[in-house]
Amino acid sequence: MHLSSRAIGVSDHTIDHLEALITATGVVPAVNQVERHPILRQDDLVTYCKAKGIHITAYSAFGNNMFNLPLLFSHQEVKDVAEKISSETKTRVTPTQVLLAWAQHGGHSVIPKSVTPARIAENFKEVDLSEEHIKAVESIGAQQRRYNIPYIANKPMWDINIFGDKAEKSATHRVIV
Repeated sequence: MHLSSRAIGVSDHTIDHLEALITATGVVPAVNQVERHPILRQDDLVTYCKAKGIHITAYSAFGNNMFNLPLLFSHQEVKDVAEKISSETKTRVTPTQVLLAWAQHGGHSVIPKSVTPARIAENFKEVDLSEEHIKAVESIGAQQRRYNIPYIANKPMWDINIFGDKAEKSATHRVIV
């Protein structure tokens, strides 16, 4: 019996990882699930994936909290956009809804995390962002970059070099591309 898949998805693959996969197998993944939010836009990766027909699914849309840093919905710029849209539409729009709308801009999928029924319902509200709103949200990433270093939570630790950060280099296991 011959078994095959119609499509594969990958997670946290850089351009180099994707190129290696495509070169080695001839398979272009259908989706790449990556951490993506206004402080980690990953524009080069998004552009590359779009050119290859690889769909982006974003996780940590509210900014990770691995190091107890403020979540993105607490940034004044995001709050201001939510207030402005609320005023324009005469409906309540929250900062989290603004971040989810930003994450979906360009046709991307997003995986918001919540265990609270009211927040889960809130996450389904569709919010339209203007280019002005998008630029305001993106402005919070102009001076800062932040992300999860995936191996920190995993045992054994793997040097996967997703972000080119020195902290990723301390892992003892290696992925060779």
